[in-house]
Amino acid sequence: MEIHQLRYFVAVAELENFTRAAEQCHVTQPSLSQQIAKLERELDTRLLDRLGRTVVLTDSGKELLPRARRILKEVDAAEGWFKQPEGPEVVSLRVGALPTIAPFKLPTIVQHFRQEMPKVSLTLVEDYTDHLLDRLLKGTLDVAILALPIEDARLQVEPLFREPLMVAMPPDHPLADKPAVSFSQVRQEPFVLLHEIHCLGEQILGFCRQQEFQPHVVCESAQISTIQEMIRLGVGISLLPEMAIDPDDTSCVYRPIRKIQPFRTIAAAWNRHRTSTPPQRRLLEILRQEDAALVT
Repeated sequence: MEIHQLRYFVAVAELENFTRAAEQCHVTQPSLSQQIAKLERELDTRLLDRLGRTVVLTDSGKELLPRARRILKEVDAAEGWFKQPEGPEVVSLRVGALPTIAPFKLPTIVQHFRQEMPKVSLTLVEDYTDHLLDRLLKGTLDVAILALPIEDARLQVEPLFREPLMVAMPPDHPLADKPAVSFSQVRQEPFVLLHEIHCLGEQILGFCRQQEFQPHVVCESAQISTIQEMIRLGVGISLLPEMAIDPDDTSCVYRPIRKIQPFRTIAAAWNRHRTSTPPQRRLLEILRQEDAALVT
């Protein structure tokens, strides 16, 4: 059963005449008759009775007609949607991001994106790396913003920028007046760190181990905002990503680490085997524009 066969059948049923139906469908009458005969053979039933110049639906034809009309209505609606100027943009876009990235980067990205594609329905997902990668592979996410390394040949990964990790401390801390600090100066300090369930927490501890430095962790948290509040209350100091710095918040002071500055590389990832959409491509363009210093 093919769409054009259903169109011919509906035209004949409504006009009750093969000649007029052929004219309406812009085909020759023999061609139209052949296609309807082919449809009847495929369905193994008679759909139309030819009574001289008049055409009458059989019981099978009466059963098929409303179904054929519904099918053609859906097909026409789909074709019309894709042919309208904004058609390909009127879709949804599902974007994932790490909890250590989402609150700092996504609001501005979403604002920019919505200005350019207001008809696109956005869904934002904040989750851990393994969950985001799994969603990309299953097709329930279109793009994810996360931190390297990402090692899966099924994913296309594009590094966006490199972000320093800063020592965060209360403003009355003895090291707060220093332009930069060293690991030797904070070896005995109590640390409040991100839990290792975050890839960033694991990266921070890994960097410390590379420098033969084991931080004295007095508390772990899954939220950067909680860590910042504990720093403000004097519970300890921490290593936090630069994007977490609020220039209007004076309750924490952030300083770089001398000599060997730790960092993380932020990247966009998507499933290389899925067809990209205009909203997905535009989002990636916005991400590149927001982060002009691309990593090569």
